[in-house]
Amino acid sequence: MGLAVISVVASTLLVVTAPLVKRRLRFKFVGYCNRAVLQWMKITCGVKFKIRGLDNVPKDQPLVVACNHQGDWETFYLLTMGLPVSTVLKRELLYIPFFGWALAMLNPIAIDRKRKANALKQLSQQGCERLNSGISVLIFPEGTRHPPGTLGPCTKGAAMLAHQAGVPILPIVQNSGRLSPPHSWVKHAGTVEVIIGQPISADAPTKEMHAQMVSWMTENLAAIS
Repeated sequence: MGLAVISVVASTLLVVTAPLVKRRLRFKFVGYCNRAVLQWMKITCGVKFKIRGLDNVPKDQPLVVACNHQGDWETFYLLTMGLPVSTVLKRELLYIPFFGWALAMLNPIAIDRKRKANALKQLSQQGCERLNSGISVLIFPEGTRHPPGTLGPCTKGAAMLAHQAGVPILPIVQNSGRLSPPHSWVKHAGTVEVIIGQPISADAPTKEMHAQMVSWMTENLAAIS
């Protein structure tokens, strides 16, 4: 219930004030709200978290953030790292009352996954626009939530965009799925482990960047699973 109240109140405030507030301030507001959600989960449900590698997050440049996707916990956490982030997501999420409306105020890259060719073009165009304006882009390379344990098949979208824009990939893995499962308000007590890797340079070709990303994510996800 607490999560629902925070979400509805924060989403309403964001939608109402968005026309008057600059984009970077909107990101900050959402960051504060998401920290409140994480704290609420910790106090009421016992969902704690441990972060390794925070010093790998550069504060002076945009990048492509690539994280595995297991539940809903990471969707809150990844917007609290101090980076203004535009999330790549499926277009249908924007139709969800309150939550989806608030997402739309953060200038996400809303993809129609039924039109794959157009989706890649959209990711390239809008992703480069965000990055060139100093906004990082968050991508879940698996494309959808994957059960805890192993990394699902990853698309090359993150590496393609990073190479095209000339920015690094920041790889992240986490194991939230066992504590904060998708499509459920029920949470289980425990500690979510998050590992943030060193940025992968855009100097390498797309294929090599992708291989480095998948290798690092596979190895480190296995270590915390």
